[in-house]
Amino acid sequence: MDWESPYLLLLIFPALAFLLWAERRSAHPMSARRKQLLLLVRALGIMLALVALAGPAKVVSSSQRAVVLALDNSQSLGAEGVKTVLQKADDIRKALPGDVEVYTTGFGDEARLYSEAELKVGGDKLWADALKTHGAQSNYAGALEYARSLFPAGTSRHVVFVGDGHETRGSLMEAARAAMVADVHLHAVPVAGPRKPDVRVRQFLPSQSRLHEGAALQLKVEVESTMDGAGLLKLFENGVEVERRKVKVVSGSTVTETFVRHPDTRNIYKYRAVLEGFAGDAIPANNEALTLVDVRGRLRLLYVEGDMNEGQYLVQAMAKEGIELELRAPNSIPNTPQELSGFDGVILSDVPAHQVGETAMVAIRDYVDKLGGGFIMLGGPNSFGVGGYYRTPIEEVLPVRLKAPDEEEKQSSALALVIDRSGSMSGEKLEMAKSAAIATAEVLTRNDSIGVYAFDSEAHVVVPMTRLTSSSAVAGQIAGLTSGGGTNLHPAFTEARNALQRTKAKIKHMIILTDGQTSGQGYEALASQCRAEGVTISTVAIGDGAHVGLLQAIASLGGGKSYTTLDAANIVRIFTQDTLVHTGRMIREDAFEPKLVERHPILAGWDKFESPPLLGYVKTLRKSTAQVPLVTDLGDPLLAHWRYGLGKVTAFTSDAKSRWASLWISRWNGFGQFWSQVLRETARPPQGQNMDLRCETAGEEARVSVDVLEDAGTRGNEARVTAEVFYVSAESLGAPLKPVQALSLRQDGPGLYEGTFRPEQPGVYLVRAQSGAQMVTAGWVHNPSSEVSLGTVNEKLLRDVSRLTGGTYMDQSTALDLGTTKARRYVELWPYLVMALLVMFMLDVAVRRWEHVTGLWDIATGWIPRKA
Repeated sequence: MDWESPYLLLLIFPALAFLLWAERRSAHPMSARRKQLLLLVRALGIMLALVALAGPAKVVSSSQRAVVLALDNSQSLGAEGVKTVLQKADDIRKALPGDVEVYTTGFGDEARLYSEAELKVGGDKLWADALKTHGAQSNYAGALEYARSLFPAGTSRHVVFVGDGHETRGSLMEAARAAMVADVHLHAVPVAGPRKPDVRVRQFLPSQSRLHEGAALQLKVEVESTMDGAGLLKLFENGVEVERRKVKVVSGSTVTETFVRHPDTRNIYKYRAVLEGFAGDAIPANNEALTLVDVRGRLRLLYVEGDMNEGQYLVQAMAKEGIELELRAPNSIPNTPQELSGFDGVILSDVPAHQVGETAMVAIRDYVDKLGGGFIMLGGPNSFGVGGYYRTPIEEVLPVRLKAPDEEEKQSSALALVIDRSGSMSGEKLEMAKSAAIATAEVLTRNDSIGVYAFDSEAHVVVPMTRLTSSSAVAGQIAGLTSGGGTNLHPAFTEARNALQRTKAKIKHMIILTDGQTSGQGYEALASQCRAEGVTISTVAIGDGAHVGLLQAIASLGGGKSYTTLDAANIVRIFTQDTLVHTGRMIREDAFEPKLVERHPILAGWDKFESPPLLGYVKTLRKSTAQVPLVTDLGDPLLAHWRYGLGKVTAFTSDAKSRWASLWISRWNGFGQFWSQVLRETARPPQGQNMDLRCETAGEEARVSVDVLEDAGTRGNEARVTAEVFYVSAESLGAPLKPVQALSLRQDGPGLYEGTFRPEQPGVYLVRAQSGAQMVTAGWVHNPSSEVSLGTVNEKLLRDVSRLTGGTYMDQSTALDLGTTKARRYVELWPYLVMALLVMFMLDVAVRRWEHVTGLWDIATGWIPRKA
């Protein structure tokens, strides 16, 4: 008798005690005898239930025996060797007792069961076809696993290998250890194939599986031969022949050739070594081998700079630090995360939001969040809040908030918005203008005043100039604005000017938006008068029909900025940017020395941060979970950092060019080191920093194993690890990678995650595993053939596995000794116990409802005589 969970039997005693306690407290009007009987039935039921849960099984000994004949039909044996294998198998079969169950399997790269009918009808053709279709490999381990699945329960199990023992896939020794635990006995009958003239690539190994671009790579090729001859050894790189050498081989010897390459581009390089021109080579399928090398480039970031000339300071400094910055203008920012994925990080420096655009901002956010990319924003007059990034996808990513610090709210401002509501503004233009006016009200404070004036042929006061007590009330008034009429800016311009004159505020600013040609005259003079009265004016021209020249003149004379956009969606960002710039809260242009207030890896090695002063910065507020290692003299964030999704984000509120960082560039030797550390800490980390990926052959499958670490000393458990498998044919290594399979890896040990996939064709398989922000890539090569016609037997392997499992190495006789060992099998008893429990349940019901039972009995006995 054997038990699956014997400790459950200990619950019988407390369960019976509880049952006895419950019975004594029962007040059911039942006779004492019935109570005793009910107690007995329930006690038996509880014991039966617990015994069934404990999983009892009866151990039954059996003298039945089963034998699986595993016949090697690989190319290393050839047709003559396979014929000998079949003869040996027939001799073994005939010598076995009649009560032994015999199964016949053949194996090369995979195993297959043959029925007696197939063996009789197929004959030599059956094995010739198997040699041709599955003889390119010898997978003894896979054949053993397949044989173990054939054994019926309750039999002693024996596997007889008939072959040369030269395995090219899997590990028979490892499989034999598992077989020993399962009480499977392995026997071996050695059969050597004919010694054929053959030359093959025995090994093809790179000196490194991963290296940096431009580094030297050695590729060692070992050529083994059973013949004398001469031919060519060719090396292919990504499908292109790059070198060839003449090679002479001598029977029984090995020739080693080493190729040196300098891959200079970041990529997965696919190399193939091919032997050609050897006359008389009997097995050409083993004349080539494949390998993969992961070439990693220097850290590469996209640097988007508002002033291309100013960008050279950082580009040149980082080039000396071994970091490549690709400098681009704002109009060439990629618009998809896929385009950005080729960079380790993105730097955005002094570029207004309306030049970046909504699509590119969403792409940057997704690049950081989902692809683990790094993002760095540098300050400037067109960055952060003053760049119009308030309430954009970029602000969502940043570790700082873009509204003005509270202490700046004491400085009052008055803002007048003059919006075109003519018929041409109907639809999206007017709706975006209203959204922009509402967003502008939200960036103002309670000390500020705002007025909104619309114009068609005449002026319309939408929101009279008033102190901003409630932005929602202002938003409600703006939302009611509709389009219609002609275009005459002058009345609304004058109305807004008069309202600003009546308002007491330190800063007074006006924004004019129109999409057409306005009637009226005297706008330049009116703008000059406003400027003399302390009112600044900015203008926004939307669409192709706007009077851009007039608007630029108004902005120039009014001391403001002129904006032109073809996309109505940019209006919101232009309004908020212009408001924050001209209300004067967001930029401080005074010299200050940075202060180190928090320890952080981004400033590793800086025990004291001593640098020349910076000359300005954009004011922001830290977000609650951000880290701020550097602050200004007033305590405002200077360098802020945090993790967003899978990536990291850094905000530097000053700049890296001559406007505010001129002293850093000209006087500080630490300029390059500082920015190198900032970029390296923020950029996407190197693959495999806390992950290691291995791809190994496991029988007919490839095993993907990933080790995950939380940090240098802690295994990463309960992680979600996935892997993608890509394929490139051995015949076309220059072709693009083809997705094959997506795997979800299971945890098989502390920090160890594994999965398998089955290669269908020879070639290169690229595996990319990911866990959170970590990603690692490795290659696995499925070579076309590893078979070689050596004419020998791997005697050591066959003897070792036979000895390990208690089998025999039958080099003298084919008489198989099965011994007297009896097989054991387990008969599960829980089904019978469950049936007995069901009987106890029925008896319990009968005892509790005895009146019903007797009543039914009376009915039944009374019905029988009437029928008679």
